[in-house]
Formats: sequence, C-alpha cells, structure tokens
Amino acid sequence: MSFWGQLIASNLVMACLIGSLAWLVGRNGRQATLAHTLWLLLFVKLITPPLVTVPLPFPETWWPTELAVVEFDNKAVTAGETATVAHSGEETSSARSNRSAHTDLPAATPATSWNWTMPIHWSYVLVGVWLMGFLWIAVRGCVKLIRFYRLLRRHGTVDEAATGFVRGLLVRARGSTSPPRCPQVLRVPMRVSPMLFGWGTRAYIVCPDSLWDAFDEEERNAFLAHETAHYHRRDHWVRWLEWSVTALYWWFPLVYFARRQLERHEEACCDAWAVRMLEASPRQYAEALLQVVDFISEYEVGMVRLASGMQPTYTLEERLHLIMKGGRPIEQARRFRTWFGMACLMLCVLHPIVKLYRPLPLPTNVVATRDSDSNLNQLKSDSTRPANNHTAEPLDLPPEPEGFWNSRPKTRWADVSLSLPGARLVADADEGVRFMTADGKTLQFKTEELTSVAEIAATKRVVIGNQEGQLRLWDLAAAMPVSLIGLHPAPVTSVAYHEKAGLFSADEAGSVMRWDVQSGQVLATWAETSSSVQSVRLSNDGQSLAILCGAWEDLGQPQQLFVVDSQTLRPKFNVSPPIGTAVVVPSTTGGWYSVRWTGHITDLTTGVLLGQIPKHHVSSLVLCQDSPLQKSP
Repeated sequence: MSFWGQLIASNLVMACLIGSLAWLVGRNGRQATLAHTLWLLLFVKLITPPLVTVPLPFPETWWPTELAVVEFDNKAVTAGETATVAHSGEETSSARSNRSAHTDLPAATPATSWNWTMPIHWSYVLVGVWLMGFLWIAVRGCVKLIRFYRLLRRHGTVDEAATGFVRGLLVRARGSTSPPRCPQVLRVPMRVSPMLFGWGTRAYIVCPDSLWDAFDEEERNAFLAHETAHYHRRDHWVRWLEWSVTALYWWFPLVYFARRQLERHEEACCDAWAVRMLEASPRQYAEALLQVVDFISEYEVGMVRLASGMQPTYTLEERLHLIMKGGRPIEQARRFRTWFGMACLMLCVLHPIVKLYRPLPLPTNVVATRDSDSNLNQLKSDSTRPANNHTAEPLDLPPEPEGFWNSRPKTRWADVSLSLPGARLVADADEGVRFMTADGKTLQFKTEELTSVAEIAATKRVVIGNQEGQLRLWDLAAAMPVSLIGLHPAPVTSVAYHEKAGLFSADEAGSVMRWDVQSGQVLATWAETSSSVQSVRLSNDGQSLAILCGAWEDLGQPQQLFVVDSQTLRPKFNVSPPIGTAVVVPSTTGGWYSVRWTGHITDLTTGVLLGQIPKHHVSSLVLCQDSPLQKSP
C-alpha cells in the first residue's frame, strides 16, 4: 500500500475510534463541552500528518498479493507465483522453456509512437472522482461566500449600541480592562437566518430587521449573548475547519454525522454561556430561542455554510431542558475536558501502518517427524488402554423429583389490561416491556430502560419513567410520545396518578414531585429522607399519598413509610413496614396493605397476614399502579 493510502486508512480508523468515544460521552447531551471537544478532535485527526508511527504486523498471505506484478526471469509473474518459486527452490520445465524461448527472440526495439490503447489503472479513476467532488464543494462554497460577503457590505447597517453591548460581554468574559476585538452587529433588510459570520480576521453578527423589530430588549440581549458566545468560543474558525475537512472527505459518511453532532453540542455550550453571562432567568432566554425558531420556520430561511447561529437543531427539546435545568459547573467541565482531551490528543498523533512479513516455511522433515510422533503416541495409547468387551446395561433409576428447585421460572411477570379497549401492558423476561393495542400497534421498551408506568384513563395515555430521570407522556392509540413532562436528578423509581390528586413521581435521590401534566410545572416537592424512594401510591379517594423509602439492594435494611397529603405533600404520619416490603397499596377500607417481595400481604393497620400472591406478580405491582392485587388466603 502507498504512503497516502496508509495515511488515509489510519486516519479513518482513528477518527472512527474518537467518534465512537464522542458519541458515548454526548449521547444524552449532559456533557456538551466534553463531547464538543472530542468531535472537534475528530476533524483535526482527519487532517493530521503522521507524527508517531505504530507498525501493525500482518502476514503477507493475508494481503491480496496477486495484484502486485513483478519481473522474474524475464517474465511478468504475480507476487504469489514469485513466492512459490522462491520457496520451492526449483525451476519447473515450463519456466525453463519460457526462458529459452525468450533468449532466442531478438532484442525488442524501442517504440517510436505512444500506445493509445494503454489500460487505465483503477486508482486514477478514484482520484479523478475524488477531485471532481473536491472541486465542486470548494468552488461552490467560495462563490457563495463571496456573494454573501458582498451582500453584507452593500446592505448591512452597523448597530453601534448592539456592538457596544457585545463588547461589554467580551470584557466581562475575558476579565480584561482593555476593549478586545469585537464583532460588528449588522442589521440587514432581508430575511436571512441570524448568525455569526466570519470572513478572514473579521466577524459579523447578522440579524434581519424584521426579527430585530419583533424582539423586545431582553430577547435582543439573549440573541446577542448567544452569538457572542459563538465568537468567544472561536466557532467561526471551527466552521472553516469543518468546510476544509468536508471538501477533502466528502465521500466519508462519518464527516456529515460529526458535523451535526458538533453543531448540536456547540449550541448547548453557547446556551449555557449566554444564560450565565446575562444573569437572567433561563425562561426568558428559552422564549427568545423559540421566537428565533419560529421566525426561521415561518420564512424557511437558511444559513451560510461558514456561519454559526442561533439555529434550531433537531434536538431543540433537549436544548430547552438543558437551559431550564442549567449546565454543569465550569470547573468540573474544564477538568473533564482536560483529561479526556489529553487522552484523545495521544490518539491524534498515532499513525498505525501495516507492515507485511513473510512467515518462514516449516521444513518438511520436521513436519514428517511431528506426524510420525503423533501416530506413535496414538498407537501407544491404544495399546495401553484396557479392553472392555462388556456392554453397559441401562440402570432403572427412580423418576426425578419435582419441586421449586427444578421448576422453570416464569417468563411473563406482568399482564395488565388498560382502559383503552384492547390495550395491554405485557412484561416478559426475554422481550422486555410492551404496550399492545387492539389494532396491532406495539410500543417496545427494554426492562432496564422503563422503570415505572402509570395510566391516565381519561386521555388513554400513559406516563413512563426511565433510568435517565425522564418523565414522558405517551399516546397509546398513536403509539408515539406526546411530551416530556419533566426531569428528575436521578433515575425514576415510581409513578402514580389519580384523577383528583394528579401525577406524582419519585426517584433514587429520595425526592417526590407532584406535576402539572399539561405544563410540566412542579406543584409540590417532598424530600424528607436521604434514602431512595421505592414506590409511591395514592389512596382510593386520592387524598393521601404513601411514600415507601428504603434500599432495593439490601432487603434487611429498615424501611420507612410516610403518608402525606396529596395536595401539599405535608406529612400525616409515618410507620415502619414489615422488612422486605416491595410496595404499599391502598386497601378498600381506607388503610394500606404491605406487599413483600415474598408475596405476603399484610394489613399495616392490624398487622394481620391476609394472604400471598406469586412472586412475579409483586414485580408487576411495583412496575404499574394499575396491576390488580389478587390475594389468595
């Protein structure tokens, strides 16, 4: 393989490794700064020359050597044939006849004219196709950039007040007294996407007049802060790197995926920077972002390739929740970025190359000796083996006893009928949790992803909590998500709903929240313990909420049951349930039943053992509040 081929191949392999790490880090959007750094390193790696060479040995027999043609004895033969002749050390009769035939022929005269029938090598075709794609992207991009730059110079109007506001943000961010170089704010009388456009050493913040007039003062400041964040982070330089790498690797699909991920985390980082510098409420900033999205969607305006802007990404919902929740501390993000950046920088300087080696042939006498030794050992083992001419007779054994020790475990541990006609919640050990409707639609979830379910019977919808702390509303009839109600700081452990009391959810951090399903607003919060909340259940009248606290892993640890008012979450009383309680369910008399992991049901008021249910039904009760409790005395 040529030098350029090995360079491109090694860069692609290392870029795929860095891209996989970047995707794992930033898949949930919480590590935006670190994920952005890793995706940026991927682009750098694709254009990094070889610095530290790491040889990768491969046997020559693994490589397609039949494509390499060499000269041997005045005859054009393949590399495979050359190796065969070299290993055998003998010359065949056909080789001798060919050599003698060549010696009898007169010497070849040099050609006097060009041979126009010379075949074209496949590598020239690939280089030609690549060159056409490169020129198309480079020339087309340059023409568009020049036209847009002339358009700004001709119709753009500098807003001095907005430029002064941007300069003030940069002074505060960099902690310098001298005024730094600042991008000019240009207002244009045309419908373009608001953006930060960098041309050479100059940068401009572009905003259309129609959008600027629709903004109030706070929304303008939010827009300017976001674009200033792009300038402060040198994102307009990153656009040039993206464009260069795309022109070189236009045929590599990972480049386009990396561009989307880079812009996704870039927008999240700029949102966090803007909210922090404005010292305003995140809701005001989120409203300004939604107005920009509405403007871009209404007029269907685009953005120049080398521009960064307050654009709507395909993860708009994720951005809004990160804005409302707030980002991680700056020191922690920098510490993680430093360590992971150093590790990935080591990957950038590595240059693995393929080194072919020819394995030494094994002498024929050694092979024969090994074969004879193995045969001799086989004969010796056969001769020393005692003869056994008696045939073993089958023994009559008693039947295998049956009991819980050899019974097959239940694979289906939940089967709940829902209010939607024909809809069911089914949970299997092998296939996970499924919602099946009468028309054949199915919602499939992994068991480790879905942690709790509660049905809202009036709207034929279900609320699902997961390991990421998300609380989502799903439509069973359409088999699709409706909205993200809210987010917990820890995995959701239990969900409960009552038509009079509303929606409640609990997490592993020990907090319980009461939600407004329509707006996603937290109406009340309970956090009276540091231990995890196992389950929450509402009484039949919806006036009381039972909160069971304890550790899932240690069944011997004491547990605590808090009964609170469902509207205010103020405590009414608390008791200690039996050890090993899995969930607490309401009784028909207004009290509460304790259901242990063993299946035993106990009345918490009287302490009387009422009956027992199968163990797999206990898991169904913990998963869904709509699971029926069918006790057997």
